[in-house]
Amino acid sequence: MSDVDSDEFEEDPGINIGEYEGGRNNNDERHGVGKATFPNGDTYEGRYEYGKRHGNGTYRFRNSAKYVGEYSKGRRHGHGAFWYPDGSRYEGGWIDNQRNGFGIYYYINGDIYEGDWYEHQRHGQGTYTYAASGAKYKGMWVRGRRQGSGEILYSNHRFLGKFLDDLSVGSGKFQFDAGCEQTGEYKLEQLEIPGETEEDELINATTSKWKCSNIQAVQME
Repeated sequence: MSDVDSDEFEEDPGINIGEYEGGRNNNDERHGVGKATFPNGDTYEGRYEYGKRHGNGTYRFRNSAKYVGEYSKGRRHGHGAFWYPDGSRYEGGWIDNQRNGFGIYYYINGDIYEGDWYEHQRHGQGTYTYAASGAKYKGMWVRGRRQGSGEILYSNHRFLGKFLDDLSVGSGKFQFDAGCEQTGEYKLEQLEIPGETEEDELINATTSKWKCSNIQAVQME
C-alpha cells in the first residue's frame, strides 16, 4: 500500500483572511486561542501566535481530511494525527508539514506500519503488518521500500535476510517452527510481462527467486 502524501492537502495560510473569532495581540494579529473559517471552506480551531497557527489545534479540510496536533509557525510540526479522505490515518511525528520521526500509519486495507519516517516516506527501522496474510516485515526501510537487513514473520516460520528495492536478495534462511532451517540464496531475475492486448508492449519487471542450498535440524528459540 502507498501512503497518502499530505502535501496534497495544503492548508490556508490563514493570515487575516476569512472569518475569525478569537484572541488578537496589539498589532491586531491572531494571537492566542481562536477559530477561523477560510474562503475555501476549511476551518481551524486552536492556538495562534503572531498571526500563524502555533501550538495545538485542529484543521478540518473541506474534503473531510482532518489534522489534530501541534503546529509551529503555521506548519504541522511536533506530534499529530492526520485523517485522510480515503479512510487511512497517520499518528506520529511531523516536521515542516511532513511525516517525520516515529509514527504509525493505518491503511485502508487493514495494513499497519509502525516505525521511522522521513519526508512522508517509511525510512529507517520499522514493522509492516500485512492484514491479508498476517505476515510481518521487521527491518530497514529506505524511501518507502524494504532495504537492508530484515525478517518476515509468517504463521509457522520466518525468513531472515537482506532486501534491495523491496525485493529479497542474496543469502538468507528460513526457520520453521517444526525445528528445521533452510539456507539458500535469492537471485534477481528479469521478466517480460505481456500487455492486456496484442498491441501493448511487453513490460519488463524484476523478481527474486529462492534457491535452497541446505536443510538441517535446529534448536528453535
